[in-house]
Amino acid sequence: MPVKIVNSVLIGVALLFSSYVVAEECQIALSQPNVSFGRFKQDDIVASRKNWNRMPAKEVAVTVFCPQPKVMALFLQSASGSNGGILFGQKSRLVLAASNVTVDGHPYNLARTTDRVAFSASETPKEKAVLRNNEGILAYQNGLPVRGKQMSVTIKIMPVINDDQLRGISDNTDLESALAWELLTTE
Repeated sequence: MPVKIVNSVLIGVALLFSSYVVAEECQIALSQPNVSFGRFKQDDIVASRKNWNRMPAKEVAVTVFCPQPKVMALFLQSASGSNGGILFGQKSRLVLAASNVTVDGHPYNLARTTDRVAFSASETPKEKAVLRNNEGILAYQNGLPVRGKQMSVTIKIMPVINDDQLRGISDNTDLESALAWELLTTE
C-alpha cells in the first residue's frame, strides 16, 4: 500500500502556518498564514490548574484536497516535552485539539494514530481528539478509515503557560513553537 507524503511547516512568534502547500497529487490549505496570541497577561487566564494557566485559544481550519479518493491522515511534528506535549517557549505548552472533521462534506469521528502505514486507530474514534507530537488524525467510520477527495478539520490551539514563565518575566519575551503538518495518504 503506497503512502504519499505532503509537508507543511508551521513556525512563528506564536505560530506561523504555511497557508498553501502543493505536493504530487494533494493540496493542503490552512485558513490563517499567521496565528499570533499577542501579549499574555494574568488577566487573560481562562483556567488554572497547579502551575499551569490556560490562555484564550485560536482556531485554524485545515483543508486537504486530493484529485482521486484517498484515505488522508494529518500527522503533527513538533519539539515536545514530557509525554509528547508540544513545547511553547522553554517551559510552556500548546494544546492542539482537532474537531469537526468532514470528508467530502460528510461529518465523521476522528481517530488518533501513530501508524504511518495502515493508519490504525490508537483509540476509539470520537468527535474531538487532542494531538501530541508524532500523532496523526483521520476520519473514521464503522472501524475503518474514511476515503474521499476532500477532508476538512478544525484545529483549536490553546496556549498553556507555566507559572514561572508567566509571572517570572518582567520584560517582553517571545514564545515560539515550530510545528509541521505531514499529510500521508493511501489508496
